[in-house]
Amino acid sequence: MSILTPARLRRGFTLVELLVVIAIIGTLVGLLLPAVQAARESARRNSCSNNMKQIGVATQTFADGTGGTLPNSLRTAGLRLGFFVRLLPYIERSALFDRYDPTVTWSRNTASSGFTIPNYVLAATRINSYECPSAPNPDTRFDYDPQSSSQPYAVPATYAKAVTNAAGTDFSNVSASPGFCAPSDYGATIYVDAALANTTSPLVPNDNQADKAAAAAPVADRGNTSPSTGDGLLPKDYGDGSKPKFSDATDGLSQTILAAESAGRPFLYRKTGRADDATNKFPTLRVNGGGWVRPASDISIDGSNVPGTTFRSSPTAVVNATNGESMLTAAFGSGYYGSDGGSEVFAFHPGGANVVFGDGSTRLIQKDVTIRVFSALVTRAGAEQLGDKEKF
Repeated sequence: MSILTPARLRRGFTLVELLVVIAIIGTLVGLLLPAVQAARESARRNSCSNNMKQIGVATQTFADGTGGTLPNSLRTAGLRLGFFVRLLPYIERSALFDRYDPTVTWSRNTASSGFTIPNYVLAATRINSYECPSAPNPDTRFDYDPQSSSQPYAVPATYAKAVTNAAGTDFSNVSASPGFCAPSDYGATIYVDAALANTTSPLVPNDNQADKAAAAAPVADRGNTSPSTGDGLLPKDYGDGSKPKFSDATDGLSQTILAAESAGRPFLYRKTGRADDATNKFPTLRVNGGGWVRPASDISIDGSNVPGTTFRSSPTAVVNATNGESMLTAAFGSGYYGSDGGSEVFAFHPGGANVVFGDGSTRLIQKDVTIRVFSALVTRAGAEQLGDKEKF
């Protein structure tokens, strides 16, 4: 008679052990996730900084070929030509620039003589070098022309980009959706607004004011047309033939900002997120600016309250409060800016916003920087005297 050996007992995990393992894994994931998110944001911020570095180098290359003259935006009654359009050949976009007619406004919807594609179709081209990877939904943030004398013109009832036809020469749905201008999350810094001027005499430094600012408020139908020590490195040409040069930056190129982030446009963002609510939303609630072809995408330094809801009146913030003033309170063609843009310095980086200086260097400006310090960095010839403790 054979003796049978009992089968070896197999013991599995108990429910308690399984729950302990799951809890440990959950804790590790909880610890790891913020680090992963921080690493991803760091990579996006570095990519954004590289974009701005490219913009700075492109501007320098442009100036090398023009005797030092800079590619500032042009805004006259008949022509609107943006800073970023003029940079196209210097960011390896010559093929796009060669198809673009810089002698007619960006929203021209018929091809010029000698050209086959209208400017407004070319304006829908997405350009990665002009977009911050931290900014949300760039494929839905197409801008449109608010100038009622332009064609096509219509305020969109809903927000959707126009679709190019098979030939690539027009849009197939522009009557239903005039959103045809691709976004830029950056803008040239053009001046410090007159409303920020510190008028005490002798000067008593004030963190919420600028030591040097524009000589006058914007002209209703244009913008700031009065040259002053409040000008930035790229003051706009309003038909007066303004041709700024690097040599105008007597404060030093390493101390003068060329361009800064104003991300998320034309949607209105504040530090708490997108500003749409049940009552007001796009297109009523929007920033006039954001398209890379538009001169209105340039940035004037106005200052706001910390929530980013009021401007120029007792401002306390200048970076990351909001990406601009809503057209509800600054209607196009009237109001404070007239037909100019109302963008503010804003980024989706938690620590601050990237800028590029005239010498091509880039830096993250801290979100708690004072208006006085930031304004001093924007002016090209303000000769402001900042103490050693006033860091940015």
